[in-house]
Amino acid sequence: MGLRLKSFKGIALAAAVSVYALIVIGGFVTSTGSGLACPDWPLCNGQIVPTLSGPVLVEYTHRVWSLFTFILVIATAFLAWKSTGIQSKITLLALTSLAAILTQVILGMLTVQSLSHPYMVTTHLALGTLVFGLSVATAVVALMAAPLEKHRLSIG
Repeated sequence: MGLRLKSFKGIALAAAVSVYALIVIGGFVTSTGSGLACPDWPLCNGQIVPTLSGPVLVEYTHRVWSLFTFILVIATAFLAWKSTGIQSKITLLALTSLAAILTQVILGMLTVQSLSHPYMVTTHLALGTLVFGLSVATAVVALMAAPLEKHRLSIG
């Protein structure tokens, strides 16, 4: 099964945009004081899907968008790793993005468990910024790569 490198570029770009949106949503969580609206993790008030209103809606949106973003970063890393025609530096960036976002998920859990301690919130944002930088770098290097459109990704 082949997937055009143009599609890889689109997924990498979507991951970067999604990480940026996640940081914006996270900022909204912090600025509205909604971080402790879901005091447990990964559940929210003991439920997979809680009653969505007020601060719970804000925090839960951040969690759902995190999952969506995580899937995009995983897809980007997987396609880069398993595909021919992808430059090794793109693969390295994509895999580093994956490692960073895995760490970010754990840090998000620890942020909730620390009752949003200011140091944890700041570290969570700092690592999120690193994930964004790595995702942007992955997308930019892929988009600027020499005529990748002529290659096909081989996933197998």
